This record gives sequence, C-alpha cells and structure tokens, in this order.
Amino acid sequence: MKDESAMTLVEILVALAIAGLITGTLVTAIYQIYQVTGWGSNELQVQHDLQNAATWLNRDVVSASSADVSDSQMVLTIPYFPSGTFTYTADIRIITYTHSITDSTLTRDPGDSTFVVGRHVDSIAFSPTGTVTSAITITLTSQASVVTGSATLQLDMRPEPMPAPSSP
Repeated sequence: MKDESAMTLVEILVALAIAGLITGTLVTAIYQIYQVTGWGSNELQVQHDLQNAATWLNRDVVSASSADVSDSQMVLTIPYFPSGTFTYTADIRIITYTHSITDSTLTRDPGDSTFVVGRHVDSIAFSPTGTVTSAITITLTSQASVVTGSATLQLDMRPEPMPAPSSP
C-alpha cells in the first residue's frame, strides 16, 4: 500500500472549489446572456410598434383633409378619386384610429376591417384636439417589460380638393 497514490482531503477541497468557481461563472454568463437577449427582444418590440404605428399614421394623416380628434380616438376624412380618375369630385373615406388603454393597442379601422397597428402602446396624445384641418402632432409611448420608447410625429394634412371649374 506504500506505492498507491490517493488524493488528500486538501486536494479534494481545492478541486471542489475550482469546480464551484467554474460552474458559478458559467451559470452567471448564461443568465446574463438570457437577460440581454430578453431586453434586446423587448427593445426591438418597442421600436417595431412605434415604427409600424408611425408608418400607418403618416400614410393616412397626410392623405386626410380633416380629422376629428379626442383623447383616445382620431377620425380621419380622406378624399379619394375612384377608378383613378382625376375629376374635381372626390369620394370620402373615413379611417378611425382608436387607442385602448385596457389592452395597450392602437387599432386602425378603415370601415371594412379593423387591425392592430401597435400592440404595446401605453399612451397616445393628439394635439390639437377637436376638428383639425392643417397639422397634427401625435406623441406615442410604447412599453414592453421594462423597455420604454416614444416618438413624436408632426404631420401636415393635405388641403381640401380644388373646387370644380365653373363653366362659361
């Protein structure tokens, strides 16, 4: 038994301490990667919601000739020319944007179907309120988990269509 080598208690304790340090470091690194990935995902979600809402709002507001605005709703009146004709008479389309506080969504309703343009919209502010015919400022705030983002849009509406020319 003299030539048999065995580990001493000190060697076992040192080996366990080193294994514990390595394991702790790996667990911490994996946890940090998980946290950063979750934060990045939330950041992307907030930015996506703001960009999507801004795209739809910009598209519709710059086409509108007027808007009826309240605290949580905007109703846009958009003249359009049917069949691609450029006559002086325009039909009217109504598009309604509604912010729901209960489920933090911003929806767009063009009359035939309603769809969500922003899912994590905590607040929306329109300025001015009432009937607007020139420019409108829209401030959106979106939040996913602990990540918050906001955007302010200054949008000009188009002027009323030109009146029909008078016949001689």
